[in-house]
Amino acid sequence: MNDLFSRVQVAAAAGEAPADVIFLSEEAPSNIVATGNMLPLNDLIEATPELNIDDIERLEFFTLDGNVYGITTYLQMVMMDYNAERLAAAGFDAPPTTWQELRDMAVAIKEKGIDQYPIAFGAIDWSWYLIALSMGDPMFDEDLNPVFADEGSKAREAMAMLLGFFKDELISPEMLATPTTPHAVFWSGVGVFHQAWQGSVAVGNNPEVSAHAPNVKYMLLPEVGNTWSFPAGIGISANSKNVEAAWKFIQWYVSPDTQEDIYKAVGLYPSRISVQQALHEAGAIEGYDVIAEQSKRIHELPRYALWWGPFAQYATETIYQAILTGGDPDKVIDDLAKEWNSLKEEYGE
Repeated sequence: MNDLFSRVQVAAAAGEAPADVIFLSEEAPSNIVATGNMLPLNDLIEATPELNIDDIERLEFFTLDGNVYGITTYLQMVMMDYNAERLAAAGFDAPPTTWQELRDMAVAIKEKGIDQYPIAFGAIDWSWYLIALSMGDPMFDEDLNPVFADEGSKAREAMAMLLGFFKDELISPEMLATPTTPHAVFWSGVGVFHQAWQGSVAVGNNPEVSAHAPNVKYMLLPEVGNTWSFPAGIGISANSKNVEAAWKFIQWYVSPDTQEDIYKAVGLYPSRISVQQALHEAGAIEGYDVIAEQSKRIHELPRYALWWGPFAQYATETIYQAILTGGDPDKVIDDLAKEWNSLKEEYGE
């Protein structure tokens, strides 16, 4: 994605289109949408009722100031899954409903020798967002002030919880080799509770890639249970000279038949409500009920802020170093707030 963003920005500087159709990831809003590199699609949408835009979810993710810049192609939100067999072996008949309960379960699982490292979380910013949002912290107010740094905030509690997971060796030291997602470590068979995503259970229960198969199930995030989403979309370059053809391609790519084919081929969760329902009725979506319930608890992070990318990188580096050095969680939070405010001022907001 960094290569894609770079190509878009270089082409834009020359007043050219890097491509006619451009893939939009979860970090696209701050990197290429808010910077004016994408074409507003409102007129094209209005002229194409057969697209059935009401059937496509999460368009608001690619909408800025009333303009739609991308059509959602697939959905994902940050979720958690777990190994139900190992949890039952530890004497628990249901996943945790609070973060303290999750920690207590993890300690019990470790002490019983069922799994040496029961929590599969990365040494990255996402792990902090996951716990903080789930605890109910709003993270930012409507003016993009970092309320996560307020005294006594749930985000402070979340940071202490995350650093404690690593300090008490509830997370594999493999995660300290490099700041990355925990998926490969979990699929290798390490962990009971896993920071996952919408669609992860299909991978976790695939015996060709996962040592946990067939025992992986989704769980609702604990407490308030908020999460954030990272859908994907496709849009048209602001400098495209082939808008009509690009729009025809987009219509084909998000058509019901194509979305169903893509899901069956590689498991990407369709953005069309009608396709989701058809696949569910056919029994093709594992954990559909939990996905549906978790989707009611979305609290988006401000990824349209032009400085979101630099902040997210700084957050990962800061959290990673705090884990390695045993840093103070309150100092980490204070440093993150200071960096956020500095970037906000630098980018002119």
